[in-house]
Amino acid sequence: LYEKIGIPTLAHKLPKSLLPMGATVGHLTKQASLDLNLPEGLLVAQGGPDAFVGMIGLGCIHPGQYCLITGSSHLHCIVLP
Repeated sequence: LYEKIGIPTLAHKLPKSLLPMGATVGHLTKQASLDLNLPEGLLVAQGGPDAFVGMIGLGCIHPGQYCLITGSSHLHCIVLP
């Protein structure tokens, strides 16, 4: 597929596996802890797409609810049944 649309190397750049939001990815390395001024070994969790995580933060979680998220782009998000 990627060859047909002119981007044959893309498949090698995609992740080999996916984790659900909130899943443990690993723990903060010593170097990262020094760079970020955070404790070594701190749990690192999988994040999510900002707009979808923002919907949860806005309380837009039930069918029929709608929210508008603005920033560098503008998204109209609705929860469907």
